[in-house]
Amino acid sequence: MTLLEFFFIISWIIILILALDISRKQKFNALHFLVFIWVWSGLLVFAFFPGILNTLWNIFWVARWADVLVYGAIIFLLYFVLLLLTKHVEGRESVTKLIREISLDNSEKRIISWNEVFLVRAFNEASVIKWVIENIYNAGYKNILVVNDWSSDNTKEVIKSFWDKINLVNHTINRWAWAALETWFEYLRRYGDVKYIITFDADWQHDIKDAVKFLDLFEKEKDLWVIFGSRFIEKTFSNVPFFRKITLFLWKIFTYFISWINLTDAHNWYRGLTLKTVKKIQLNIDTMAYASELIEEVRKNKVKFKEVPVNITYSDYSLAKWQKSTNAINIVLRIIWSKFFR
Repeated sequence: MTLLEFFFIISWIIILILALDISRKQKFNALHFLVFIWVWSGLLVFAFFPGILNTLWNIFWVARWADVLVYGAIIFLLYFVLLLLTKHVEGRESVTKLIREISLDNSEKRIISWNEVFLVRAFNEASVIKWVIENIYNAGYKNILVVNDWSSDNTKEVIKSFWDKINLVNHTINRWAWAALETWFEYLRRYGDVKYIITFDADWQHDIKDAVKFLDLFEKEKDLWVIFGSRFIEKTFSNVPFFRKITLFLWKIFTYFISWINLTDAHNWYRGLTLKTVKKIQLNIDTMAYASELIEEVRKNKVKFKEVPVNITYSDYSLAKWQKSTNAINIVLRIIWSKFFR
């Protein structure tokens, strides 16, 4: 027995033990099963019939049989990288869910009963959050649900001054705006008795006057489930930076090819949803890719949606806090992985 044959036999035994252990824990899906069978069978053949390796180069058009093993090993390693990525993401999302549950349990439970509710996420917004809340409240909207995303400044103290006017949930660890969205949704699933939900920025980007467009359209078309705000459906007063316009245009194309939904502004935080929409969909992604996940949920559930023009104001303050356009590559990879490999 050669050293190579001995290596194949030992590897075959190890993979067999791993497969039996995973199967015993009932964590085998169809893809895992096929990969293990393919590798396990290959090692078995190579161990007891090593001469077959000499003919493989003719099948795979490679100069040496050893190259076939190298290519196979690379494919197998890529597969395990995907498995590790899956475990990492599942662990991260599990942490987010745990933080969400702890935050909801520690919050004051108030039944929100009204026509509409505004959802505001705040992270280190002490300098502007007071004016944002007052702006919404003075416009005649009395229901505001704020998620304080573990701010390190005195945002929490500023928000507490509105304790009799708002509903507040405090994340015990910062999880960013996309995770806060599902926290809002879960709060409303439990304590919401409203018709319409509007997501609103805490950094003074959104124009409260545009909110009436969402509410009027919902009242006009009762079968609408989701309304997306758009900076581009018609001319608005939005001062979108040039490079961000390019990024958003590429997002429009990417979203269409991923979800087959044609939106003029695929990543706009200003949105309107009905409570029945929130009860039907479930967001799992806790990164910026959540926006595409929401659109994918709209597609999967075949709910009716529309766009309305909104004004988005960019300031030095908001641009300094928000995501860089270069982060789009990470978001694209996450969306592709979640859709095709998860």
